[in-house]
Amino acid sequence: MLLRLAPFALLFISRPAEIGFDQKMIDAGAAEAAAFADVNRDGKLDIVAGEYWYQAPLWTPHRFREIPFLNNYIDDFSDLVADYDGDGAEDVVSCGWFSKNVSFWKNPGRGQGTWAKTDMETRFNVEFAFLVDADSDGKALEILPQFGNKNAPLTWYEYKGGAWKANVVSPQSYGHGIGAGDVNGDKRVDIVTPKGWFEAPADARGGQWVYHEDFDLGDTGFLHVLDVNGDGKPDLVTSLAHNYGIFWMENQGGGKWVKRLIDDSWSQAHAVTLADLNGDGRPDLVTGKRYMAHNGKDPGEREPLGVYWYENVKDEKGTPVFVRHVIDYSTRAGGGMQISVADYDGDKRPDFVAGGKAGLFLYRNLGQKR
Repeated sequence: MLLRLAPFALLFISRPAEIGFDQKMIDAGAAEAAAFADVNRDGKLDIVAGEYWYQAPLWTPHRFREIPFLNNYIDDFSDLVADYDGDGAEDVVSCGWFSKNVSFWKNPGRGQGTWAKTDMETRFNVEFAFLVDADSDGKALEILPQFGNKNAPLTWYEYKGGAWKANVVSPQSYGHGIGAGDVNGDKRVDIVTPKGWFEAPADARGGQWVYHEDFDLGDTGFLHVLDVNGDGKPDLVTSLAHNYGIFWMENQGGGKWVKRLIDDSWSQAHAVTLADLNGDGRPDLVTGKRYMAHNGKDPGEREPLGVYWYENVKDEKGTPVFVRHVIDYSTRAGGGMQISVADYDGDKRPDFVAGGKAGLFLYRNLGQKR
């Protein structure tokens, strides 16, 4: 017998499945940034955060550098991992607000001892940095910092010929937030700021980057380029780093963008990372509330911490919807300045690590559960 559903039944979608996570505190000390890296080249992903790298699988700490602790911050606001110099060992590029630096820390081979430091920038405060494919060669090996000073030139950095080289895009910076991606669909990686985006020229090093002053987003965090609604036009996904609001900007073409709210029920989602946590082929959002980013001066700063992922789905009309899933709430775990995603245990499920003033936490993805 054929069961005929009432028309209204087709208007509903079932509740999305939850994902279980095993949360582990790696270090109770402050660690604003965190990243996965095979530091000692044993085939296992370790964790880099602050002054230490933590050796898998027991997460044994190895101190490899000295980082200042100032005004309740460990002055390490991004840890960008790659083999920059091509010697087979993964190095780290970090940045500091108080130290006014973007610095290259060279892995001596297998992580042992103190790593040599080379500064590529020492003039301006640095909020955070992105590892991007600025020259559109298919390899994300360039550094794109977000400077905390309007007078700082918008610049991306590359390791070339045994040294770090600065490539200036604009003589000034454009506010709190930075990102990169192909905004106009020409297969080149553009640079996105809260005040507008820079169209990449054919020659990213010597050509002129064209500025499009299409929007004013406020004080954002990481700016991601993603076609959210599947219409072929790249949209933007971001958050207000020191206020309430996670949102995406719908690209309607012709320089017109429309803000679409995802969640404004909690504040200080400073770090937002794209990752397909449930394996459905659509990038989801991973984020968390930063603990005391400005030592109690931001909106909602004293409210409970939380760690969340937002599932990228569509409703019955095909409209994009980001469904919030709570990973942790009202403990000492939060989002920090950087959330890094990788399958560290080899079970083909993306895991993540997040730092913060209240500690460094590892989240193992246990798979979907009802």
